[in-house]
Amino acid sequence: MSLALFADLDLVDTGSSHNISSQEVNSYHSDSVSNPFIGSWKLMSGRYLDENDLWVNYESLNLRAIKVISAAYFSFTTVKESGEQGDDIKDFWAAGTGRYEFTDSHYIEYPTLNSFGAGKGASFSFAYELKGNELHTKRIEAGKLKEAEVWQKLD
Repeated sequence: MSLALFADLDLVDTGSSHNISSQEVNSYHSDSVSNPFIGSWKLMSGRYLDENDLWVNYESLNLRAIKVISAAYFSFTTVKESGEQGDDIKDFWAAGTGRYEFTDSHYIEYPTLNSFGAGKGASFSFAYELKGNELHTKRIEAGKLKEAEVWQKLD
């Protein structure tokens, strides 16, 4: 079933309002359809190169993460599960949020708030590949692979 919206909308945000025409609504819908990143993502697997140039597998750390991506912003939270199986104890690991951009081959995050010390103006560029409902990313710095992750789209 397909629905069309022909009425003008009035969105209210903290006391101010902005009139949005049906053309802008349709334009936003077109943007979201052409932007494959929009949605919620669950971390399925990953690994990173530590300060000693040793690979650390996320599974060995029991890391779990969710990333939410809108038309212009991303936000993620990562926790480390600990305790005995079934205890459901989760310790904070990392979080970040900011704006992002993408091209046909790269997804670039510009974190503005983060728990891992990325300073003002920092960016993280990932080569990416979409495979069905999975997003495969690789972060390469100075010609060296530093991180690889697989995310599964939730919605």
